[in-house]
Amino acid sequence: MMNLTQEQREEIEKMAYRLIPPGMIAINIGVDETDFLAELRTPGTEVRTAFYRGHLRQMVEVREAIIKSAINGSNPAQQELIKFFKSQQQYLEYE
Repeated sequence: MMNLTQEQREEIEKMAYRLIPPGMIAINIGVDETDFLAELRTPGTEVRTAFYRGHLRQMVEVREAIIKSAINGSNPAQQELIKFFKSQQQYLEYE
């Protein structure tokens, strides 16, 4: 298990937010790529938590922009929003 500094965790989150590939993030923070990728796939690790914190923040912002565009009448955004609704149905028991 990697012992990351606070600075490394913050850098992972920032770079994941910017959609930098995990291997490049590992190089940037100075850790072994193979170890980094293994920890990224392991629930509960600092690497996974930091990476997904940034990744999810970016995903939320993009989806918010799509929702706003769809509300304002953008047909492509409306189509994308319909795809999101359909993908969410698998998690809704009452549907």
